[in-house]
Amino acid sequence: MQKFLSATLKISKFTNSTGGLILALMMFLTVVDVVLRYLGKPITGTFELMAFAGALIIGLSLPQASLDGAHVNVDILTEYLPHFWKRIFLIFSKLLGFLFFILLTWSFFLKGNDLYKTHEVSLTLQVPYYPVAYGLSLCGLVECLVLLSDILKAIFKGGKHE
Repeated sequence: MQKFLSATLKISKFTNSTGGLILALMMFLTVVDVVLRYLGKPITGTFELMAFAGALIIGLSLPQASLDGAHVNVDILTEYLPHFWKRIFLIFSKLLGFLFFILLTWSFFLKGNDLYKTHEVSLTLQVPYYPVAYGLSLCGLVECLVLLSDILKAIFKGGKHE
C-alpha cells in the first residue's frame, strides 16, 4: 500500500508541475501578445491556445490540490459526529468522488476517440481537439488514484489526511 501511495504522490506532483509550466507559458504568451498587439502585430490564435491551456491547467492541478486538501470542505454536517462516523462519511464521500471521476475519465476518453475519428480541429490554428480530451481523461485517472489513496488511508490509518 505504501508503494501505491508514494507513486500516487509522485504522479500528482508531476501533473501539478506540468500544469505550472503550462501556466507560465500561458502568462508569457499573454504578455507577448499584449506587447505585439500594441505594436499592431497580435499573435493569431492566442484565444484558442488559452482555452486549451486553461482546460489542461485545471485538470493537471486537480490531483495535487485534492491531495493537499486545498478544496472547500464544508464540515457542518460532520462537526459533532464521533470519529467513527466521520471516517464513514469521509470514506463514503471519497467513494462518490471516485465513482464520479471514473465516469468523467471514461467520458473524456470517449470524447477524445470521437474527436480523433472526426478530425475535429480549432477554427483559427487548426489544432486538433482530441489531445486535450485525452489529457483531461488522464488527469481524471490520476484524480481517481488520489481518491483511492484517500479511501485506503481513511480505512487503514484512521482517516488522517497525510
